[in-house]
Amino acid sequence: MINNNTTETMKNDIPNSVEIIDAHLDDFFTDEDDIVVFDEIESEIIHRDIYFIKAVDDRPYHILLSCGMSALPMNVPSDVESSEFAEVMILLPKEWNLSSKSFNDERNYWPIRLMKELMMLPHAGETWLGVGHTYGHEEDEELAPGIGFNSVMLASSMELSDDFTQISLENNDVIDMYTLIPLYKEELEFKKRYGANKLLEKLDRFGIGEIVKVGRKNVGNI
Repeated sequence: MINNNTTETMKNDIPNSVEIIDAHLDDFFTDEDDIVVFDEIESEIIHRDIYFIKAVDDRPYHILLSCGMSALPMNVPSDVESSEFAEVMILLPKEWNLSSKSFNDERNYWPIRLMKELMMLPHAGETWLGVGHTYGHEEDEELAPGIGFNSVMLASSMELSDDFTQISLENNDVIDMYTLIPLYKEELEFKKRYGANKLLEKLDRFGIGEIVKVGRKNVGNI
């Protein structure tokens, strides 16, 4: 089912959650589905892979799904109801160029780069990620030249079912897969002022969904 585009070897002392994610995907996809793994050769703290699940006729968008972030628990506050284990994903239109040759262009590669940054964030910073959290770069710079978005917000998927986005583990633990919603600067400011739910309601009101669309309407000041 899966084709690695780099070596499968990794250091033995680096945690790896490939077996769990791979077994989970087997419940939803077959050998006929086109899935590639962008495999990280050298790793620190965790091993960061990205599963590229290619679009099909009845699912006209690509799924990029992280694998490795859930190898270690996050430092979730005791008064917060959120899983200690998480992965992130982003849905891209089927026209998005994800060939290895295209990665020299940051306008194609930024979703992968961003996912790798997010995967490391909770473990290197001894913190956590959950629904409503946002992430961006300093000084509000764009995630890539000309795309307009300066940040992403973690949310529950609207396109994919809970059966897909939640993986049951032993001891009643769960791996939550959070989807990434790219935001403009004004939308990020709206979220900080009014909260994630208000922003999601506003995006929905203007017909803006989970699948990334570069050049979409900016609803931050509307």
